[in-house]
Amino acid sequence: MHEMKGEDFLAVVESSPEMASSLRNMCRKRLFKKAVKAYSLGNKRGFNDEDIVAAFHDADIDRSGSLNLDEVRRLMHRMDPDFPLDEIRALLKFVDVDEDGQITLEEFKRLFRQFEAEKADS
Repeated sequence: MHEMKGEDFLAVVESSPEMASSLRNMCRKRLFKKAVKAYSLGNKRGFNDEDIVAAFHDADIDRSGSLNLDEVRRLMHRMDPDFPLDEIRALLKFVDVDEDGQITLEEFKRLFRQFEAEKADS
């Protein structure tokens, strides 16, 4: 795939709905992580575990312990005010493993590799 021409890559993607969906979800995940990191930097923090957890708690405006659609929208719109709402809904659905319509701290942490080592130690 690394050496494919653009049109060949798009043909492969378009030939498989599953592949297209997986690639869209990878992009959503990457954009969400980028938004969280920008949010963390905007609050004078960095990217270590504590900073990422603090970014989650800062974004949890209603202090419910999870991020709802509006809170995820605010986070994404801080990075890009024109980020489409349908993409935010798709992002929430992708990250929301237990399908309760919210992103819990555990679901949030799953997006960041640095927390994988923490899981392995458990």
